[in-house]
Amino acid sequence: MAKYDYMEYSTYVEGDKRADVIRTVGLKENFFGVRFTHQNNNLGIEWYPEHSEAWADDCAENWVMGIKEVPAVK
Repeated sequence: MAKYDYMEYSTYVEGDKRADVIRTVGLKENFFGVRFTHQNNNLGIEWYPEHSEAWADDCAENWVMGIKEVPAVK
């Protein structure tokens, strides 16, 4: 996926997991995503162009709570 400029909206942390809800900036139609970090290692970003900020918040919270999996972390 393409690289986007973005800003942070909120952060969820549990133990060694961190998830930052982010939003693109400077596009005609901006959208939300989540940047995942485990033990201070950036695992990448999932973008949700068809979903709301609430959806991104839920994804971030679910990941730090162990409900959602990110493929790089088992």
